[in-house]
Amino acid sequence: MQKVFYIFRHGETDYNKERRWQGCGIDAPLNSTGVEQAKQLTATLANKDIQIIYSSPLQRALKTAHIVADSLNIPIKIIPNLREGNFGQAEGMLKTEIAIKFKDIFQEWYSDTNNMDICFPQGETKHQMQQRMLDVLDQLIKKPETVVSIASHGSSIRYLLMHFGYQPHKMQNTALYRLEYEDGIWRLEVL
Repeated sequence: MQKVFYIFRHGETDYNKERRWQGCGIDAPLNSTGVEQAKQLTATLANKDIQIIYSSPLQRALKTAHIVADSLNIPIKIIPNLREGNFGQAEGMLKTEIAIKFKDIFQEWYSDTNNMDICFPQGETKHQMQQRMLDVLDQLIKKPETVVSIASHGSSIRYLLMHFGYQPHKMQNTALYRLEYEDGIWRLEVL
């Protein structure tokens, strides 16, 4: 059995532009650039035979998914666990503020050691984000569709991809990845 997943990050929000951390607790909308990015993503996905989009419930991902789905005339289903990570007390803060207020955690968060157990106060660890996303993939493998798309968020996608050996340090809005599953074997392609 073969399944193909086209996984994309949402379009830009004003929080992204300001380098302000959103996490799952801040539900910022797409800005005009984010809407245009979603339209461009639609063109990239147009000939991929996608049957359905599974989306985070957060409006930045869901709006990106709707722009793509409406153009491709395919349905969307929301899966709450496709949400962005919970960054606890760091949510809503500028990246520069986080680097000062949570200096040790911030340095460890971006360290090459990739400590998967690190988290901000009252937040989710990288490992928890990764496991949540892997659990979603396990659910989707059992669905009847063979080509699906997933609309999610930078950190959740980043830690999912790390499980498959890819470590994107910088992920642009509407970044796109192709993940293929066949007979227990996964293959990842950066598009």
